[in-house]
This record gives sequence, C-alpha cells and structure tokens, in this order.
Amino acid sequence: MRFACLLADGFEDMEALGTTALLRRAGIKVDFVSVDGKTIVRGAFDTAVKTDIMMSDLDSKNYDGLFIPGGRAAFLIRENQAVLQIVIDFNKQGKYLMAICAGPTVLAAAGVMHGKKYISFPGTEPDMQGAIRIERMAVSDGKITTAIGAGAIYEFALEIVRNTLGQQKADELAKRILYRQFE
Repeated sequence: MRFACLLADGFEDMEALGTTALLRRAGIKVDFVSVDGKTIVRGAFDTAVKTDIMMSDLDSKNYDGLFIPGGRAAFLIRENQAVLQIVIDFNKQGKYLMAICAGPTVLAAAGVMHGKKYISFPGTEPDMQGAIRIERMAVSDGKITTAIGAGAIYEFALEIVRNTLGQQKADELAKRILYRQFE
C-alpha cells in the first residue's frame, strides 16, 4: 500500500507528520509530494520537510491513495486546478482519498464529496458542497476517510488502516502504540 501526501507551505505539521508516522508503522508507504515544486516545504509551525516527489511527476498509477493534511495550505491548494485534477483522477480510479481538518474542502472543491459522509474542521461546512457531516473524530464513507483536526490524528490513522488493511491491522497498530491503553 502506498499513498501520496500533498504538501504545500503552511500544511498542518502534526496532521501530516503524525498521521504519516502512524501509517508507516502499519506498513503503508507514504511519499511527500510537493505541490509547489519546492524540495523543502514548511509547515504552519515552521517544520521543514524534504519532499520525495514533485506533483508534476506524480503518477496516480503508482499509488493506492491520496492524503491531504489541513492547515492554511489546504485553502490554497483547493484553488489549484492541477490538485483538483489529481483528486478527480484518484477518485475515478477507485483509489483511497484521505483528508483531515481543512483538507476535506479540497476533496469537495474537486467535486467528489456530494452525498458522502465526512467530518472536517468546524466552520468549513459551507465549503463541503452537499456532503453529510457526521460528528465523530474520523469518518469513512467507502474509500474516503476524513477527520476533524490535529487532535484526531490517532483516530484518523487507525480509521485509514482499518479501511485499507482491515480491522486486525488497525487493532495491531493500536496495541503497538498503546492507544488508549487504560480505557
């Protein structure tokens, strides 16, 4: 399993990096994709990340899914026609789409969220174009998984693993990271 994570300056550090770290623990390869053609992309809290590939070189055939973190970058990249086309291409090919915080607004801008269940950062509801908001930390509807924000990275990653690799793998990851060990 291999995902492309779209990054532009201003991505939410914890959402991109924390989620990626958890997915990699589950055995999912995640490549950081530079939307703006920069080798080093900076998060909202100035974390510098070296990207693996430029978006102009991204071939959806090489990936099983697309991951879009939130942060102010999400509001910028949803205006980028090339980004929207990538979302459309992944969706048409039946690949996984994952977005957290403001990231689901990118999926909506690409026209793939109408009638789908989702959660996103509070206040983004007007941007969700006919999607159905579900008040949970992370929500899956078919191959689309969304989460509310940085505080949901564990639930988000576990939901992605459950949705892509199955419940057993999600349970193994939760146990290995001691997720909610004392509940």
